[in-house]
Amino acid sequence: MTVLRRSQRLAQARGTAILIRSHVAAGWGYNAEGQLGDGTITSRSGYGDISVGNDVVQVAAGSGHGLALRSDGTVWAWGSNGAGELGDGTTTSRSTPVRVPGLSGVTQVAACGYFSVALRSDGTVWAWGDNRGGQLGRGTTSNHEVTPARVTGLARVTKISAGGSFVLALRSDGTVRAWGDNRRGQLGNGTTAGSPVPVKVAGLSGVTGISAGFDASIATRASSISAITSVWTWGGNDVGQLGDGTLTSRSTPERVSGLPVSIAGISAGGGLVGHLGPGGTLAGGGFAAVLGTDGTVWAWGDDSAGQLGNAPSSTPVTRPVNTIGAGSGITQLSAGDFHMLALKPDGTVLAWGSNGYGQLGNGSTAPVTGPVRVTGLTNATQVAAGGEFSLAVHVPVPLSIVPDLTGDTTAQAGQALQGVGLVLSTVRSVVDNSCNNIGTVMSQNPVAGSRVSLGSAVSITIGTRPPHPCP
Repeated sequence: MTVLRRSQRLAQARGTAILIRSHVAAGWGYNAEGQLGDGTITSRSGYGDISVGNDVVQVAAGSGHGLALRSDGTVWAWGSNGAGELGDGTTTSRSTPVRVPGLSGVTQVAACGYFSVALRSDGTVWAWGDNRGGQLGRGTTSNHEVTPARVTGLARVTKISAGGSFVLALRSDGTVRAWGDNRRGQLGNGTTAGSPVPVKVAGLSGVTGISAGFDASIATRASSISAITSVWTWGGNDVGQLGDGTLTSRSTPERVSGLPVSIAGISAGGGLVGHLGPGGTLAGGGFAAVLGTDGTVWAWGDDSAGQLGNAPSSTPVTRPVNTIGAGSGITQLSAGDFHMLALKPDGTVLAWGSNGYGQLGNGSTAPVTGPVRVTGLTNATQVAAGGEFSLAVHVPVPLSIVPDLTGDTTAQAGQALQGVGLVLSTVRSVVDNSCNNIGTVMSQNPVAGSRVSLGSAVSITIGTRPPHPCP
């Protein structure tokens, strides 16, 4: 980095030492597999930026890996890679982002568990990583695949969502396709037989939104005769994640009652919990949330970590409950394994639920009840909750490089600082026994080359003539 001296500064245009970063990715929470993308495996409870470019459009979070979609249509990945979920042709985990080869023109990415999915502008879907449930849609149930390949027989897709070991895809005609694991009926085709190729979700048309949870699915439908938006669910229901008042799983969609008539968003989450489900297998702690256009949040399912937005409870919530009132201003929800993120229109982010690794981003790992603000994160445009970590896209506060003020008069220093968006604050005077900086800057704080927020104050020390004659 070059620090400009006075003669150089005076010749430069105003603002050339201001660093404006556009849309960047950020992460916080668990990091044992490098899923925060910061070059370390150290977990943290405060957000930090990820070096994956200044033009990030969207991020997605799996159990232990992250994806970033950039404005040029390329996809970048980091974190765990034991199943090839980074798509770089290896199974080597990465603590910094690497580009996923062979993908271009991507418009959306999705991740869950240990696999990844991408939607291209031509309406095709591509997938890579864990494939034991057939969730890559290649017609096989191979252990894993380390590079992207197209999902078989699927086109005209407008949205995708990745679940525990299955995927949902919304087509331009308003119908939904699903593939992968189906032991709980999460594919919605009336069976519990898995499918490594897309199958049609039964009885759904006019669909406007989809979200895949751990082992359950949720969708919104628009009415053809009114402004009412309805919510439909299917799949696993051990902890009430279908919101139908029962604990009975279903393999076909049914409407959820007791919700607002105007829906702004949906999100389904959940992860493995330490109790045995049917057949002696680990069961999923699924939950779901709906955002009303009035800012209300309605949630149901597992609430063991307070992920519904209220006090934790071991009792399944089998019908929607209003956990956040009208006027919240929330514009987006993202459900992780056991926590939730919410984006507000001012770019701040709220979080609630499990916080054992700092995934709520409030500077602590202590349990909380209800929403807390992600400390210091502003200008966010999108959020994604993962296994035990969180990701976001945000526009950082512009930074300024503190110029070298040595040899400047007080007036010159003030002008130089103003030119890069900084403010001259304290001016101290000390005897300059060397006689090198009489009437000019001897030292400054912060030092030259420091990167600080716009509007930050800089103090200077001016040399004064010593009592003895100068040489």
